[in-house]
Amino acid sequence: MLAATCPGDSLDLAFAPYQAPRPGASIAVIKDGAIIFERAYGLANLATGELATGDTSYRLASVTKQFTATAILLLAERGELAIDDPVARHLPELARAAPGVTLRHLLTHTSGLADYEQLLGDDPRQIVDRDVLALVARQPPARPGKFHYSNTGYALLALVVERVAKLPYPEFLRRAIFAPLGMTASGAYAAGATIPHRALGYRAGADGFVLADQSRTTAVLGDGGVYSSTHELARWIDALDRGTLLPPARLAEATRAQVATDVAGVSYGLGFRLAKHRGEQLVFHTGSTSGFKNALVWVPARRLAVAVLTNRRDGEPVELAQLVLDRYWDGAP
Repeated sequence: MLAATCPGDSLDLAFAPYQAPRPGASIAVIKDGAIIFERAYGLANLATGELATGDTSYRLASVTKQFTATAILLLAERGELAIDDPVARHLPELARAAPGVTLRHLLTHTSGLADYEQLLGDDPRQIVDRDVLALVARQPPARPGKFHYSNTGYALLALVVERVAKLPYPEFLRRAIFAPLGMTASGAYAAGATIPHRALGYRAGADGFVLADQSRTTAVLGDGGVYSSTHELARWIDALDRGTLLPPARLAEATRAQVATDVAGVSYGLGFRLAKHRGEQLVFHTGSTSGFKNALVWVPARRLAVAVLTNRRDGEPVELAQLVLDRYWDGAP
């Protein structure tokens, strides 16, 4: 998928904060499965001076959630689980803490389980998904039903994938999603993994940008550990558009409002946020973590999407994505 040459100079002002020598941003407009406009700004690595490009891999943070949800839906399609299964069927450690919680509750942030970030003690070591399970298993019984955005559910869903598929979560994503779609440079960043063209994350400090690539929770994978690039996310959007990965009924369920969120006009499906934009359904997710902030927005009716990936903790990529989306709403500007 090659980018067409399109005028983008009018967008440069909006992306000025990402110009070199600062941490950067990569953007892509995807229409009918092809990148029709792309641009990159700034640096993927301040120490080496490596420029951001369309091949730069960023930590997606919560944009990861749609991949974790899709993994669950693929297993459901195979008949290996059902999304209304009790979570304790697959994670028996949660029999006491989550007696009425289902996989659907985890997918829709309605489990009532505590945010694992709020359960951490003073130990500075990084935690992984199985540590989330151990923390949550010690909590009082949850009361599911009310929406409360939480990373806990998606860390647990990654463990469900591992238990059911009998594969590590990164390997299941590779075999079931990334390899079939040709997303050969995308992956969950487990210890020892190689991510081609990996961007490092930064935050603004008193004397400039400082490295903020890792935090105590960035080794938890199911809620935010996937790395990808705008070039490879175009393949993902193409698969959603054409229904080549999820059957139409499964994709329709994932992108149907399951619960109202705490943001007016925004609902949540299965791994996706949903809203209306100019009268059309907008399917999107944002992602924010140590050193990265991103947005991926998709308008299924127009087969139009915009990805904005950045390797700095501040800024508003979702607003930038909507700005770019409006420029291409009716075709090339």
